[in-house]
Amino acid sequence: MSTTRDLMVLAAAGLFRERGYAGTGFREVVKAAGTTPGVIYHHFPGGKSELGVAVSLAVGEWVAAGIEAACAAMAPRDAVSGVLDIVEGNQLRGSLRPGCPIVAVAMASEDDGGELRAASDAFFTRVRAAIADCLTRDGVEVLAAESYAALAVSAAEGAVILSRARGNAEPFDATRRALLDHIDQLTKGASA
Repeated sequence: MSTTRDLMVLAAAGLFRERGYAGTGFREVVKAAGTTPGVIYHHFPGGKSELGVAVSLAVGEWVAAGIEAACAAMAPRDAVSGVLDIVEGNQLRGSLRPGCPIVAVAMASEDDGGELRAASDAFFTRVRAAIADCLTRDGVEVLAAESYAALAVSAAEGAVILSRARGNAEPFDATRRALLDHIDQLTKGASA
């Protein structure tokens, strides 16, 4: 059973995805969560930035754990292809408006203490590490694996933006082909 706090984090994640961090207020979160206004300050006395960190941690844990599991159980190409399938399904072809709540938190301009950036960076660092570990287990050199992981995460997020701007998935499809071709080259080089 979800707690009131969990409901607010889930509601905020959806709103950050749709409207961005800056475009989401506490009133909208309260309404979407079906709670009362005073409750949000009880659970998030640190204000909106505390809520943003909670969204990054909760969504990040769920997504990163899935990516880590895929990378641990599959060959690198299959794992990356599966991650790209999830990104495409959730951010481009799904019924929800494209957007990533963790990216929204990372891009927040009101982050004087750096808590929002730190929370989103922890997620992206964890995903990059999972992809790099998958490649190194397959014999790819550590530096090449880490470079590919940074490229894959950056390219996937960027491809969502380009596809949204274009109004179709062509940029994402092109990025997918390039990332999978690159991983094929890395793993073939490692096995040679």
